[in-house]
Amino acid sequence: MAPTHRNVALRAASTRGIGRGNLVSVACLVAAAVGGCAPVPATDTPLRLPPDIATVADGRLPIQQLFASYLPLVEKGWQVDVVAESQPPGTTIALPIVALRSPRPGPAVWVLTGIHGEEPAGPNAVAAAIDDLAALGDTLPVVLLPLLNPQGYARSWRYLDIPTFSDTQDGQSVGDSSHLLPDSEQPGRARAAAASSPEAEALTRYVLRMSASYPPRVSIDLHEDDLVAAGYVYSQGELGVDDPLAREAVAVLGEHGIAIQLGGETRFGELIEGGIIGPVTDSSIDELFSARELVVDGRVQPGPAAATVLVFETPAKDLPLERRVAAHLALLRRLAERIAAPHEREP
Repeated sequence: MAPTHRNVALRAASTRGIGRGNLVSVACLVAAAVGGCAPVPATDTPLRLPPDIATVADGRLPIQQLFASYLPLVEKGWQVDVVAESQPPGTTIALPIVALRSPRPGPAVWVLTGIHGEEPAGPNAVAAAIDDLAALGDTLPVVLLPLLNPQGYARSWRYLDIPTFSDTQDGQSVGDSSHLLPDSEQPGRARAAAASSPEAEALTRYVLRMSASYPPRVSIDLHEDDLVAAGYVYSQGELGVDDPLAREAVAVLGEHGIAIQLGGETRFGELIEGGIIGPVTDSSIDELFSARELVVDGRVQPGPAAATVLVFETPAKDLPLERRVAAHLALLRRLAERIAAPHEREP
């Protein structure tokens, strides 16, 4: 695998389990945020999962509860798309990777989380932020990808094919985009001949297809890292470390008790300035969102070129899950508020 792709495997790599939280506490946090638990309508929807799917008991919400939390968006007219049916080797049932789109198309805010299954804070925070995302969708077009690795979430596996980072094996990441990103030495060719998994192929094709009607203006991707004591923000967009939303994110995380590494380098050798890392080459879905050019079916074509592409890495090892979810929730709420403000919008 190319060295650029190894950063996808390494980013927030965890060789140990996420710290345990309290299921009741996280459930209460989500319920409080959405105004209590409403009954799930008895309609045929990919958001209703079978009750017998087990979720690892480490404090994260059951996967059925996560999917049910998205139903208020459907009631407001959001469209549900099944990006892929994910059933990697070793699993017994296919689980849908879903996307939800606000009714109005146009330059959009894309929100992603759950790429790595052992990072539950982001998906749980999204479940608690549904009303905030719905309000943002009333102001601006929004595309929400709330749980990109449902199989990994249910069993706390980082990748589709292996549970943790390995020095000897590259795990299949749902967010791998190396098959569409140009090779730096041969710009007319992609870094990889094919997608590393059906899920990665489906996700990247979905982004390309939806970019026609919901062109990415801002992309937000929530992650955790069990191997760092302090977090940081990747800013892949054109403003890099000077992106005001990246600076806002650093401030919000600090306000909510998340330690931030303000300088030096990441453990991957990336320069940190004020808690922010500028654009990096890592073959991730985030790099795809920021790319000006892609190689699709052997032909170079314009990429999404989103102005703001933010990836949040928060420490997980010594923090309870409830606190991590609360920090991610505060981050989503603040950014939604800032993005929706008139002075943050494009003319």
